[in-house]
Amino acid sequence: MKKYLFISCFILTTMSLSSQQDAHYSQYVFNQLVINPAYAGAKGLVNINAMYNMQWYGLQGSPKTLTLSAEGPIFNTMGAGIHVMQDELGAQKQTSVFGSYAYKLRLSQNWRLSMGISVGISYFNLDGTKFTQSDENLTDPSIPNTTVTTSSFDSKFGLFLFSKSFYAGLSVSNLTANINSPEDVLVTSQRRHFFLTTGYVLKLNDNFKLKPSIMVKEDFKALTNMDLSSYILYKNTIWFGITYRSGARIITSGELDNSLHYNDALVFMVDYNATDNLRIGYSYQYSLNQLKNYYGHEILMGYYFAKTPKSRMLTPRYF
Repeated sequence: MKKYLFISCFILTTMSLSSQQDAHYSQYVFNQLVINPAYAGAKGLVNINAMYNMQWYGLQGSPKTLTLSAEGPIFNTMGAGIHVMQDELGAQKQTSVFGSYAYKLRLSQNWRLSMGISVGISYFNLDGTKFTQSDENLTDPSIPNTTVTTSSFDSKFGLFLFSKSFYAGLSVSNLTANINSPEDVLVTSQRRHFFLTTGYVLKLNDNFKLKPSIMVKEDFKALTNMDLSSYILYKNTIWFGITYRSGARIITSGELDNSLHYNDALVFMVDYNATDNLRIGYSYQYSLNQLKNYYGHEILMGYYFAKTPKSRMLTPRYF
């Protein structure tokens, strides 16, 4: 059990010391509602997604995230969505439910600008029974010997600019998070995170399209997280992609130890459009640091509901 405590404390420490990092996703580019509420309705069709992420599989107490989401258009200028997330990290568990609303402005024949907001509630659970009380060294009063549950109301805001082949998004999470927990209980706080995303689809020939994309996640305290990705789409049916994920000291002070570059990794992804309505995706993460013996896996399933048999997405299968 000492090993469990050590691993849990190590993960909590590397994940931004005293604050809870927002969950990581490898295939966010196909389900951006989880990071940007302005994405609601952008595809032009109602779609449902389920995503399960296991980071550092095999490491006791490693992060596991399950996300269920649904979003779609309302009339021609609005979109709405809902997503439910359960995130586990060591002895901690977070369960969140958010509803999203987006309003789309038509800038020109090809360009749209969407503005969105999400509101919801998160429940935080700390299971103190996972830390053995037989260990004489466990005398910290902030670690409970039972299960403690707290809650927090929260909101998000985002902008999403898109055309048929380009997108750029800017969003912020944990705008109003205020965890209601006893002061003497160890529950990590929710730090505000900013997300910047952009991508472009380039037609190479009749069979292949190339899509480079970037995501930057910043909280102005820990390392700046960056995903540099490149995807190839074959015959509008199957995607192959690779992502270099890294934590860089861009804004943070030099006091942060380089050993905390826990995010350095390569992610390999394949996403298959099984039918016009169903897509299935899988990604494999290989760490490039001291956690290289533990791998990450993520599974994504999405289903699109067409308004009519002949209706198509505004930006089909690109993002």
